[in-house]
Amino acid sequence: MSQSSTWLTIAAAIWAAGALPTLALGLAGWDPVGRLGRSGVGARVNARWGWFVLELPALVTFPAIYLASDNQHLVGNVVLGLWLAHYGHRGLVWCWLVPKRGVSVSVAMCGASIGFNLVNGALLGWFLGYAADYPAQWLSDPRFVVGLVLFAFGAGLNVWADYRLRYLRKVSGQDRVVPTGGPFRLACCPNLTGEIIEWVGFALLTWSLPGLAFALWTVANLVPRALWRRAWYRDNFDDFPRERAALVPGIL
Repeated sequence: MSQSSTWLTIAAAIWAAGALPTLALGLAGWDPVGRLGRSGVGARVNARWGWFVLELPALVTFPAIYLASDNQHLVGNVVLGLWLAHYGHRGLVWCWLVPKRGVSVSVAMCGASIGFNLVNGALLGWFLGYAADYPAQWLSDPRFVVGLVLFAFGAGLNVWADYRLRYLRKVSGQDRVVPTGGPFRLACCPNLTGEIIEWVGFALLTWSLPGLAFALWTVANLVPRALWRRAWYRDNFDDFPRERAALVPGIL
């Protein structure tokens, strides 16, 4: 293993380990940036521009590092395409559709998210561009195939649920509503369920420590958010089904 690969492994392992205390703190309600319903510390900015700026590093960092390397390969190109499909939609389309006019987000959340996206993008870009050595048949390997199926299913669920929520809010006059229809009958946050499945699939198809770290951080960020969201629905809507799961029926 080269020295650069060794340092990449160490950095990715430290980053992955950091997801565990983050999950514990989130479950305990620690929320300095405002992702769990609080206002977050510091000034606030328009939500549309805030989300655009915080997603931009993910859209740029990974491609820039990978494409600057001399190790571009078919697997890396496919993985990059999947990444750009997700963040191209999230950073260039969705951020302009979802926030209501006048909604703001904290600068602290933007800063934390920018740092998060820079680290993940750098680790994945460096891995694929300077450390990855996939066999020629990797695209037919069961790990890649299963991971790709999970990625596609999770992305589809995430996007469908997000647009379903947008539609329900639009027809209600932008008021908050109890989500209904499809997977919302089983869980109150299938959009977050889908995103977790998506990045677990990504970790599997890349079979990499940076991919695993990103999946762990996705769980650490979204599980507390889903539990908070279910608690919010229960507190604000008398007709919200008490038995509805937060993420996965029968489990969480």
